[in-house]
Amino acid sequence: MDVQLKRRASSLAGGYRYGASRRAVPDRDGGTEDDAARLRSEFARQRQRLAQADSGYRALIVRRNDLIAECVQDRLPVTKIAAALGVSTWVVRTAVGDPGEGPPSGVSRESRLEQLGQIACELAEASAARLALEEERQALVAGAHREGALDLFELASLTGLTPEHVRRMVRGVRRPE
Repeated sequence: MDVQLKRRASSLAGGYRYGASRRAVPDRDGGTEDDAARLRSEFARQRQRLAQADSGYRALIVRRNDLIAECVQDRLPVTKIAAALGVSTWVVRTAVGDPGEGPPSGVSRESRLEQLGQIACELAEASAARLALEEERQALVAGAHREGALDLFELASLTGLTPEHVRRMVRGVRRPE
């Protein structure tokens, strides 16, 4: 009796668990527990990479906006700034906000335009990388749905998307019969 109490107490505390190995047991949707664990791990890695890409992109936007403010302070025309970045003049004006009146920095216009072109290239690369990660996420969601290891709501939870968005992503993806 004393042994049973110890086991019960340790299992409540999380110390004892049944020692049998996990088997690849099909779940109610046709996938296996091992498939579900593998997919959860892949989704966690993919979500982390996407978060890192988002963070890097936001940092580039801040750098771009700071550079735009410096260019405006150096009295570089808004149209030239917009052309160098490949954005509309509205984007440039909203990025600057209320420019402070200060003396120009003394950096040449050619140097500023080169800096703008460089940040525009970096933003394009970051955007392309993020788009590739989103496409990878969509393929991963479609594969998980096709395997049937995870249900729609768990897919939504793992991706950080709404169930409706996941439903649209897997529309037309067939499960094996």
